[in-house]
Amino acid sequence: MRTPATVVGALVAAAVLAPQASAAPLTATKIRLGDHPGFVRVVVDFSGGTLRFNEIEATDPDPFPDGFVRLPLTHAGVKTTAAPVRAHGVFARIGQSTGRITVRLTGADRRFKYLSYIVQHSPERLVLDLYKSRPPSDAAEITHGRGGCLTLRSHSISSTRVKAGGRENGLFEHMFVVRLRRNDGRVHKTRAVAATNGRWSTDFAYRKAARQTGTLEAVDFSAKDGAVECLVQIRVRFGG
Repeated sequence: MRTPATVVGALVAAAVLAPQASAAPLTATKIRLGDHPGFVRVVVDFSGGTLRFNEIEATDPDPFPDGFVRLPLTHAGVKTTAAPVRAHGVFARIGQSTGRITVRLTGADRRFKYLSYIVQHSPERLVLDLYKSRPPSDAAEITHGRGGCLTLRSHSISSTRVKAGGRENGLFEHMFVVRLRRNDGRVHKTRAVAATNGRWSTDFAYRKAARQTGTLEAVDFSAKDGAVECLVQIRVRFGG
């Protein structure tokens, strides 16, 4: 007995559509927090789909003034079942709306200075780092940024001036900023810097300050949303 062509066509169509219909949506399933010497790491685990970096944007990437960070993730059908987590001075939770979830991080005012984030696969996860604003310990110093994006090779600080230099690799327009931060994390001086042929140097004066331990850092921000893409930092003494 021959099967009618219309029936065969219907069976083929059902076979093609069935995996799509049964495919689980991209779902945030768990939030994990870990404390590191220079930052607190927030990891959001996902299942049921592929996480794409261009679907995420930090709409509030600066945690320093008020402790808040917001990262909406826009993806058709995305949802969350992840429970809120509080640890290491961070409260992490995920809000739900149609076709979007929003990762919300809250910490104390001025406890954190920068946000950076990356997407990792197999398994799917969003990794966010909140960098601490106080002067770094030995273990938190960074002289070689991820992939050699920036290095800090030399520096000297007098009671009135800062000199620093290093190498740069692949930054947008080869431009970034050098900052001198106070002991409480506040920015004391910022200087825009442009690298030439992979090298950078800067020499600038800063206003009078009491003798203190602070942070000398070079940092590059994403043109996409202002999150940090590259950071080097060391603990220094300045002022007096």
